[in-house]
Amino acid sequence: MARLVIDGFGQLELNNAAFRRDGRVEAQCKLDPVGFASIPAENGMLLAVDKVNGIVKLPVANETLPIAINYSAEHIYDERIGLKNFKLTVNDFYPRMGYLAVGDLFTTNCVSYDTSEYANETAFKAAIDAVKTTKVYGTYSTDGSIMVTATKPQAGLTLEVVKPFTMPDGQYAIQFRVLVA
Repeated sequence: MARLVIDGFGQLELNNAAFRRDGRVEAQCKLDPVGFASIPAENGMLLAVDKVNGIVKLPVANETLPIAINYSAEHIYDERIGLKNFKLTVNDFYPRMGYLAVGDLFTTNCVSYDTSEYANETAFKAAIDAVKTTKVYGTYSTDGSIMVTATKPQAGLTLEVVKPFTMPDGQYAIQFRVLVA
């Protein structure tokens, strides 16, 4: 697995996501102090929500907890610093998580790819460019980013790559649509 090279941290643009309108939001669970001890939570991450223990944590393989997308409000107190610099740590406020539903559409650059399928980032981006003729999918990965793969996941959260896109600051991004929530 390799992470898409970006400047700063993951960004997210909700193009058409119903969870903000119908209340499928979790905002009262803190970041797992163990899992996020040395890494930040980024917008666009797909994370496991453990409501019983009141924590949001990195997903594990074959995750049984609900998976939600981090769409926390960017709190940056210097207008000269872009949204790419926003991240959450265990010492910050609680993340705002949205439970995805079939048909939700969003764009993010918080993406990784399977290195057994794509030799490098150039090959990965070429596959995204060819998505109209060859389908590409996404699902959660154990580092929280969206893992892009040519193989459709057999179970769990399944995203369809819609098209290559850009974030507001011009960085490369991918637009996803939820197929299986």
